[in-house]
Amino acid sequence: MNIPFFRMVSRLRPSSTLPYREHSSTFKPNKDGSSSRVPHVIIGLIVVMVTAVSALASGADWQQRAAYDMDIRLDVNTHRMDGRQQLVYHNNSPYTLDKLYYHLFFNAFQPGSMMDVRSRTISDPDGRVRDRIFHLEEDEIGYQRIHTLQQNGSDVRFEVHETVLMVHLNQPLAPGDSAVMDMTFESQIPLQIRRSGRYNQEGIAYSMAQWYPRIAAYDQQGWATSPYVGREFHGTFSNFDVRITIDSTFTIGGTGYLQNPEAIGKGYGEVDPEARAANLARGSAAPSHGNTTPARPGTELTWHFYAPDVIDFAWAADDQYTHRVYQVPDGPRIHLLYVESPATRHWQLLGEYTIRATEFLNEYIGDYPYEQFTILQGADGGMEYPMATLITGNRSLRSLVGVTVHELLHMWFQSGIATNESRYHWMDEGMTVYMSNITMQYLFGDRGNPHWGTYLGYLGIQNDDLEEPVHLHADRFQTNRAYVVASYRKGAMLMHQLAYIIGEDALQEAMRAYYREWRFRHPTPDDFRRNAEQASGIILDWYFDDWLTTTNTIDYGIEQVRHHDGTLQIDLARHGNNIMPLDILVRYEDESVELLYIPQHLMLGSKPVESEYYGSTPRTELPAWRWVDNTYRVELYRPGAQVTELVIDPTYRMADVNRLNNTHPFPVEVDFARPVRGSWETYRASVRPAVWYGEESGIMGGVAYQGAYLFGQHRLEGNLMLTSGNLDQSVINTIDVDYNLQYEQSLRYFGKGAFVTAGVRRYYGIGEESVGIRKHLGDLGVGEPLQRVLEFRGFHQRAWRDRQIPALQSGWDPGSTVGMDLAYTVGDMGLSGLRYHFRTASTDGALAASFATFTATHTRFWGRNMRTRYTTSLGLGSEWMPAQYRWAVGGPTSEQLWRNHAYTGLANIDAGLTADVQLLANDGTGLLGYGLPDVGSPDVAGNNYFTGTIWNTWRPMAAHRTLRYLEIELFAAAGKSWSGRFAGDFPEFGQADPMLASLGTGLTFDAGSLPVFNRWRPQSRVLQDLQISVRMPFYLHGITGEDAFGARFVIGVSERF
Repeated sequence: MNIPFFRMVSRLRPSSTLPYREHSSTFKPNKDGSSSRVPHVIIGLIVVMVTAVSALASGADWQQRAAYDMDIRLDVNTHRMDGRQQLVYHNNSPYTLDKLYYHLFFNAFQPGSMMDVRSRTISDPDGRVRDRIFHLEEDEIGYQRIHTLQQNGSDVRFEVHETVLMVHLNQPLAPGDSAVMDMTFESQIPLQIRRSGRYNQEGIAYSMAQWYPRIAAYDQQGWATSPYVGREFHGTFSNFDVRITIDSTFTIGGTGYLQNPEAIGKGYGEVDPEARAANLARGSAAPSHGNTTPARPGTELTWHFYAPDVIDFAWAADDQYTHRVYQVPDGPRIHLLYVESPATRHWQLLGEYTIRATEFLNEYIGDYPYEQFTILQGADGGMEYPMATLITGNRSLRSLVGVTVHELLHMWFQSGIATNESRYHWMDEGMTVYMSNITMQYLFGDRGNPHWGTYLGYLGIQNDDLEEPVHLHADRFQTNRAYVVASYRKGAMLMHQLAYIIGEDALQEAMRAYYREWRFRHPTPDDFRRNAEQASGIILDWYFDDWLTTTNTIDYGIEQVRHHDGTLQIDLARHGNNIMPLDILVRYEDESVELLYIPQHLMLGSKPVESEYYGSTPRTELPAWRWVDNTYRVELYRPGAQVTELVIDPTYRMADVNRLNNTHPFPVEVDFARPVRGSWETYRASVRPAVWYGEESGIMGGVAYQGAYLFGQHRLEGNLMLTSGNLDQSVINTIDVDYNLQYEQSLRYFGKGAFVTAGVRRYYGIGEESVGIRKHLGDLGVGEPLQRVLEFRGFHQRAWRDRQIPALQSGWDPGSTVGMDLAYTVGDMGLSGLRYHFRTASTDGALAASFATFTATHTRFWGRNMRTRYTTSLGLGSEWMPAQYRWAVGGPTSEQLWRNHAYTGLANIDAGLTADVQLLANDGTGLLGYGLPDVGSPDVAGNNYFTGTIWNTWRPMAAHRTLRYLEIELFAAAGKSWSGRFAGDFPEFGQADPMLASLGTGLTFDAGSLPVFNRWRPQSRVLQDLQISVRMPFYLHGITGEDAFGARFVIGVSERF
């Protein structure tokens, strides 16, 4: 039986009659956008008095109210605003307030601010911010300066703490009392960096979010006064009466209903009904045909907006905006303001997609809470504000619709239901992502599980061991990634898994009840949980507690399946600490299918049969699994029934971190000659034929294989090759086997960023077995901005001289070596870093293979395509080191050559390649030229060395599709290797034993990165490492037999140097 993923769009029920709670204000806009109303301040006072009575009557269920009256003038030449604000603030709480607090968001955009420091010190800064605030000039920063502030007509004392204004009230505000706060202020609009500002990356003049002194929220948990560092908010439901005076060439859109459309024009009139009908019929945009007012540069217009029952007020302005207006049938008016260009061509389709999305969400959740929605091109991505959103506009159609749908949903989850985003960020972002996934599937007709990508985001951070609990304050996460996963990914997954626990119908009923009950209020997670419990009859505190307050994982597994005397026994185990109910699909040999359902004991109930997922598959409900039990045995009397497959959670709604043990038998999928891409459902493997020829190894034929689970877990790669041996001397007994098998897996026992490696390999006459542990130090493990890696490896090496290729024969001593490596690396050795490496080993029982090296490198960038790398290296070894570990400053050691897949593969083809063609490995210290044939030099391999190099590279054609991988090089190096004691036998650098130095230039081509190899690169170590160079060391110091200056050429093959 094939069980498809359920398409959410097929489950929409007919519209039910939800009571539409009117705005607490008496204001409603007329159809033309104008209004008939009494003065706003009087309305605000009436509203707060009515709210006060109801709040005091309801005890703990209270919330504050406010009314703003603002006059703003913006100078588009200086980018500064002068403002007057009157705030009527009513204390509906049962507590007396002696202070008020405001947010001054623009003050964050100054060098040294908390937002600046946070962005420069967090391990994964927002790419839109990084260090941009730190480099703002005086006329580019943002600020809000309070000139005067009065309470009920009398001056009050206030203090500015960066982005927080603390006001000491002259008269404390008792429960039920109100205060009128009058303020004058001046602001400078910063360069657009995050959310708010002037002239964003798409050239939009003003993105005005968080632009005015805003009263902080006060609720049952006290004042929400967190300094602004670029994260989330909490707001007070308020009425806004705002007048904005600006150059008349600019068009404005945003929160609020325009009160003077006749004076403004610019498309703020009635939508032409005929144009509307015609455009709806053909499915294209319906532009507004409202009044227009000629704009004369140097003149000004005052825009008058009114917005009731909103927690914030945002707007945008530009002198090139196109304004289009759409009408949702029996719903809100949609305004689109954007700059027309080829990059914004998809905006012509956006209006109709927004209408369809709004109608869909009205049915699914409840009616849109306002009378309009404005989509503004601006800001730096997508950000929601009441009645409006600011989004970047140069997008593909799906991206444009996707970001609009996400922000549209915030009108339900954050504007209509105003949770405290700082504390309960998952409630608005998670619910929004969950519903966005479903809505996008409806709009574009997608099939399958719309939440798949959401789950992979969570599983990725789990794999890296960087998850942090959801309940943390939004500002307190150690990484931006952890915050995004907690609020967006885990929040959405909480909803989807909740449907798995209680059923899809119960979840939808809970969401509608949640919206109906908590619209224009400030609920908490407990409030939504209660709605879900009431809709389902299931107790859910255990689920919310585990998912929101811990980083426990879900991991259930099938341990054993057996038949005994007609009874089917299935042993299950819980390996993670999160508990869940289980759906288990059983397939039998006769092709029949059965669903086993095991409730979780703490649910005290069970979900209904889910025919939308499982059709008519019979369900057997088993006794509940107690949370104290780590194992569970299923016993079913099924005489003669043979199980062919068992699957825990076949619908993939449970975020099980290891699904390899969810299926019996073990799930593996093998591809032929394709790159391995880790999968959540199964272990993925790939095999391909492998054929090579070498003068010494002869014909080599066999298979190469790779395997991996999700995100590279249980990574396996290797090959198995039959080798004929030298064809000129080939007899049947020379046929041999070369092999390579390498395995890597994370090792949680040692904490974050720990991995175990193991391998066996034998090729070109040398064999090695090894096992090691790699540990990324620091609280974030692999997520640390400065990597510190400790490595330990034990190994055994052995050489068979009759199998070695010429490049290795003279440089590898026979015998068996057992030893261990200890290494410590700081930074990235390919750019800037330090590395210490110590080896102690025994060759044939003698302690003769010990050495230590120290390498330091630093890279300086001279723009995007030019850089200089400085490297110094020092090595000290025992006097009896084997030949394979000894250093020659002109090239790599024999062991390094053996590990260089690209070099050994090509050098094996013909022994003459290393002499006639002058093929060398790029590995080593950078003193190129001394390893050339027929160049006499004192570069003799020794047990000590030191070198220093300067390597300059430039990519002259970085924009070219193919030639961008070409680099021009200029290099210089000096150093020396010698045998003996490091100090006692230090060379004197005389004429007979000179210091070595080289100077040269060259071209390097990173062939392995060519797009033509995209399919094969993941399957081939040679391609992954392949870098081809032609270098000319035109000066070599200390050589004998020829001039120091000369034309010399080196063809290099290797890993990236």
